[in-house]
Amino acid sequence: MIKKIISVLLVLSMVFAFMPAAFAEEATAKLYTFFGDGMLFKQNEEAVISGTGKAGSKIVSELYNADNSLVESGEATVSADGTFAVAFDAPAGGYDEYTVVLKCNDAEFAKLKNVVFGELWIANGQSNMQYPLAQAKRGREMFANQQKLSKNLRVLLVPAIPEYKGSVELAPVDPQPDIPGAQWVTGENPVVYSMSAVAYFFAEELLEELDVPVGILNVSLGGTSIASWISREAIDDDAQVKNDFVSSGDYIEKSEWNEKNFNISIDMTINYNLKMEALKNFRVSGMIWYQGESDIMMGWSGERYARAFDLMQRSYTELYNYQDGLMPIIYTQLAPYYYSDGGYNLTNMNIAFTDIQKQRPESRAVVSVNDIPVTFIPEAGLIHPESKEEISDRMAYAAMGMVYGEYETYTAPTLKDAEIKDGSIYVSFNNIGNGIKSKGDTVYGFALCGKDGVYVQANAEIIGENSVRIWSENVPDPCSASYAYCVSNQRANLYATDKNGFAMPVSPFVTDKNYCTHFYKDKIWADCEDEFIWHTETDAVSKFYPSWTAENADISASANDAYSGEKGMNIKAKDKSFSVTPVLTYEDDGKATAFFDTDTDYSDYSEMSFYVKNNGKTDAVFEGVKFTKDLVAWYSAFSGEVIPADGEWHKITVNLNRVNLFGNECGFGYTNERLDNVINLEFMFSSSEENSDIGFDCIRFTPSTEKVSAGFDADIADADTPFEFVSALFVRFIGLFANLFN
Repeated sequence: MIKKIISVLLVLSMVFAFMPAAFAEEATAKLYTFFGDGMLFKQNEEAVISGTGKAGSKIVSELYNADNSLVESGEATVSADGTFAVAFDAPAGGYDEYTVVLKCNDAEFAKLKNVVFGELWIANGQSNMQYPLAQAKRGREMFANQQKLSKNLRVLLVPAIPEYKGSVELAPVDPQPDIPGAQWVTGENPVVYSMSAVAYFFAEELLEELDVPVGILNVSLGGTSIASWISREAIDDDAQVKNDFVSSGDYIEKSEWNEKNFNISIDMTINYNLKMEALKNFRVSGMIWYQGESDIMMGWSGERYARAFDLMQRSYTELYNYQDGLMPIIYTQLAPYYYSDGGYNLTNMNIAFTDIQKQRPESRAVVSVNDIPVTFIPEAGLIHPESKEEISDRMAYAAMGMVYGEYETYTAPTLKDAEIKDGSIYVSFNNIGNGIKSKGDTVYGFALCGKDGVYVQANAEIIGENSVRIWSENVPDPCSASYAYCVSNQRANLYATDKNGFAMPVSPFVTDKNYCTHFYKDKIWADCEDEFIWHTETDAVSKFYPSWTAENADISASANDAYSGEKGMNIKAKDKSFSVTPVLTYEDDGKATAFFDTDTDYSDYSEMSFYVKNNGKTDAVFEGVKFTKDLVAWYSAFSGEVIPADGEWHKITVNLNRVNLFGNECGFGYTNERLDNVINLEFMFSSSEENSDIGFDCIRFTPSTEKVSAGFDADIADADTPFEFVSALFVRFIGLFANLFN
């Protein structure tokens, strides 16, 4: 009996011994992973802290300053689903560090140290946003020197692909409440170099401008479509956007979701579910967004992207409880890269981005980037330009204008209206700040077309703080103008200005899309000013190339040989026959291959003209132009025009509707239609002396105004060889035979 009593007492003592621990375990709450030491809350808003606990438990948050004095507090009750969100009023931003104590049923369960208050931004998008600070231009040097960054920079580093059910090989159909692996770091932590370079330089600029700590929610992931960042609920509630997804086959029914078979980049809602909703209780100042490359590759139209973008902004405004209108989004156009369609789909998407901004100008700012160098490091590839700081500075400029009221203008200048008058097109702009201005005396980047839709390089001049006149002697009756309208037009040089000087560059545009037969790809070489030109091609090929090469001559850019602009080309001959050639190709497996950003179609041009000046003492002769199509076929347009040794400029015009196969001037006269795929041009000269000195500048093209038939006008007297004599007789015979049927 005594043994039984002892056994019962032992059991009871063990039960009572474990009861406090069991009750304590049930009562203990837990914060979500994305709360931690060194974090930042948005100033002057409610600071919300969330986690899990036992339903009905009382949660208290207490904010203490450096003197350990209680500043603010808040209370909440754990809801029936076991979650809580407790809030207190955040103080004004500053460099004071605070401690937040969390209690559950009066028992402390968490403490957040080194907490600051300031401005908090989301950094989202795909690989150009994810691109790490350690690989950016200045970031590489900072990283190599182990430079400590500001402790007032606070970054939530979110894993590229967070775990779900303990694995990155699984993906949830529903939004997740937590982000495993998320970590707050200050700028002093070396791991901060893994953050977005765009986000870092953006935050660095805001730190200086606002003089308060700046926080970044770093959530981007390379290769992602905008569809992956929008919730199912938002898509289902927007009939037009849902129809876009259904029509394209991108809509995934909830019942069809497979946790093991997914595409982390493009599946609808997938990154929203893994990252975005979990952060819903943060109060943010806005979002910076660098994304769109994947959607171009998938064939999204600008209109479809605009609908998805608008839905994303509206849904995020609600998600983050943004109270002052729509949550601001600052986003960038996409850097030059060849996607398809000669690169024009990139330009059209960038124009669509400016249209997106115009739809909600009070809450959107777009950054134009067509002037930013697209150099890259081999590890990152061409689609990832290393020039991230310039984009960040413009994003910060936009934030200072749109969100913080520092500047009158905060987004890229865009086309306002266009008027055709007296042989010119006059354009005006939105968002010009203190007025439009060019970098350099000559305005570049414009092209014009007539009713045939063939665009040619145009002249332009600023005629007022908001307007530009565009004209070309080769297009007397213009119908449309374009600006920076090609995949790579980095010399387009119009900018808005503000109190500090140049602001953002003017965004690409076309005044009338009804005229789009042959858009102009910028022929930088035609102005003979730049000795080197950047070509956007493939990872291995993209770099600076000489703009011209010469045979039997030395060439250089010279201010003394400029017909227009700052420089022209000086040609110093080393033989009696010499030539100059623009660099339009690169070697690919031993074959000359045209750069895709170079215009190879000359079939819509009836004439080519340029200016020459003979600086020597002996007359020279411009023999003609050789057009090479491929390894086999080439055509010549002959001139034979004398360039007198008078030191004066002379205009030479070449008829492109009379070109000769293999340079046979007595053969069949072909029209410009044969010049549809030209990979090389050679300008040929001769002189009786070996030391000719020629100025060469301003090559321009005239659109065809009518179709011209092939010619049968070979002159036997021009035959210099037996082959040309036989060719002339044959062509004469063919001509006589053809005339019998006309």
